[in-house]
Amino acid sequence: MSDEQQKPWERIENEPQIWYRRFERFLLMFPKRSIAAVFQEEETERNREKPRIKPTGDWYEMAEKWQWEERTQAWDDAQFAEDEKVAARVRRSGFALQYKRILALQDLVDGLITETKNQERVWLPDVKAIGNGPDAERVDLVQFNDALFKEIREYITDIADEMGDRVKKKEIAVTSLPPDLYEGIGPNDDGSEP
Repeated sequence: MSDEQQKPWERIENEPQIWYRRFERFLLMFPKRSIAAVFQEEETERNREKPRIKPTGDWYEMAEKWQWEERTQAWDDAQFAEDEKVAARVRRSGFALQYKRILALQDLVDGLITETKNQERVWLPDVKAIGNGPDAERVDLVQFNDALFKEIREYITDIADEMGDRVKKKEIAVTSLPPDLYEGIGPNDDGSEP
């Protein structure tokens, strides 16, 4: 592989496989990477009973020899550049507007869910009259605020629709089967008769 094609975070020529695997583990620990954490993970896998806690000096020497810091910086820079490209495509595609709509809907849902934590908003006072005229009797009631929960459900449905999470039910009608699917099947081969 030529130097132009080789990415800095890929395995370097003559880099031992064991140290490359350790480097990959280190690389994927973004945003907080540490040689000690890689060492502890490996030790815990190897010896769950009494894993060693501190890496030996050769870990730090090998990390320096195989340029872990420089290679992870190159990886981070490449990931950031790729994220920027994706963000630019999203802004141009209209997905950013969809994202803003989803955030607005989520804010509404969050606000309504906060209301459900207050029992006075869940159970509303109501008054009914029994009878007519001056002899009517007042009855104090408490009613469940189903409108609040209906709104929450509708906003959540709107979010799912915006994100395309809801799978629409589709009916498929088979009008005829190709001959090769039922060729060789006799009238008694449907399992209805022994």
